[in-house]
Amino acid sequence: MKVPDRYMVGITRYTPADADDLAAFQLRTFEAGSRQVDPGRAAWLFDRNPCRTDDDTRDLWVCRRAGAIVGQQAEIPFDLRVGTHERRAAWAIDLMVDDAWRLRGVGPALVATQLAGRSIVAGLNLSDKGHATYTRGGWTDLGIVPVYLRPLDLARAVRLGTVPDRVARLAPVAGPALRAADAAAVAALRAAGARLEPIDRFDERVDELWRSTADDYPVAARRDLATLAWRIDERPDRDRLERHLLVVRGRTVGYAVTRPGGTAAAPTVVVVDYLAPPRWVAPLLVAAGTVARRRGAIAMSVKTRNEPADRYLRAAGFVRRERGTDDPVRFMVRCADDADDVSALVSDPDRWFVTSADSDLEYAMTPAPTTGVSPSMA
Repeated sequence: MKVPDRYMVGITRYTPADADDLAAFQLRTFEAGSRQVDPGRAAWLFDRNPCRTDDDTRDLWVCRRAGAIVGQQAEIPFDLRVGTHERRAAWAIDLMVDDAWRLRGVGPALVATQLAGRSIVAGLNLSDKGHATYTRGGWTDLGIVPVYLRPLDLARAVRLGTVPDRVARLAPVAGPALRAADAAAVAALRAAGARLEPIDRFDERVDELWRSTADDYPVAARRDLATLAWRIDERPDRDRLERHLLVVRGRTVGYAVTRPGGTAAAPTVVVVDYLAPPRWVAPLLVAAGTVARRRGAIAMSVKTRNEPADRYLRAAGFVRRERGTDDPVRFMVRCADDADDVSALVSDPDRWFVTSADSDLEYAMTPAPTTGVSPSMA
């Protein structure tokens, strides 16, 4: 991004000396109770990230005007596998400018400062204003991250009115067919020597899973033990998450991380993160859904970009939509890597593997324990 030098004045990387002023800015500009003002989220996201840039500060920039903080831009560094290459990339998050300083160069200057240190930067869950800023900066729009919805208890979902009329009319036939398909899938897993193993924390088995699965996904954030221990096991809301491994004859072929969603009257299960070879994705999620259904969940949702597994998910009864119960998630990337094959892969949306655990998307979408609405199949 080409930004006039006068706009770059006053932008510095965050240091502990900025803490009080930054907290005041965030309370003034973000909604009360939002994730940006949660100190537990900040400590986890910035201070414990194994890919953080520097132990003495955070991956966040502030802009001061007349001594006061009037804008911020944060990032989440991560290791990105691109084909046969490894790159240190970053998710751009939490761009915010004080109302009085918008359209005065603060936003573009903050974005340009972040981009100066990274050859690959991606963004999820962008606001309309953030999307406009990044578009002007030459980012590539990779489209909407799909959400896959699947009923688990269609009869109950119909009674609760959480499915559209066209689906409700098919329930007398579709309900028994869905239950039969689930039973057949579980039987097939057993016949293959597969079992879904609950775990409290991730262990070294996911290192081997990452090594054996990474080639299936040309562009994906690293998902080894070090990363998952931070991303999942150390989250402030980790106690709400369930972890399962799919083990086939002693070999781990996938993991799924889920959390409860919906309401007390219409409970659902949300897939936070998962990894498996494409042909094992649907069996993995169906098995996790079977566990959730026994506990009363009526539907499952998974927000993911995974084109290699798309046909398997659809065949297993998942319905692909651009949105679930929240706004569509727009995905953008800026790549200035010198390798042509890296740029080509990163700029192709169908090459990416993305889940809700990437960036801070899942943390942003997680409702308070007493809130939430059930996914609709509409």
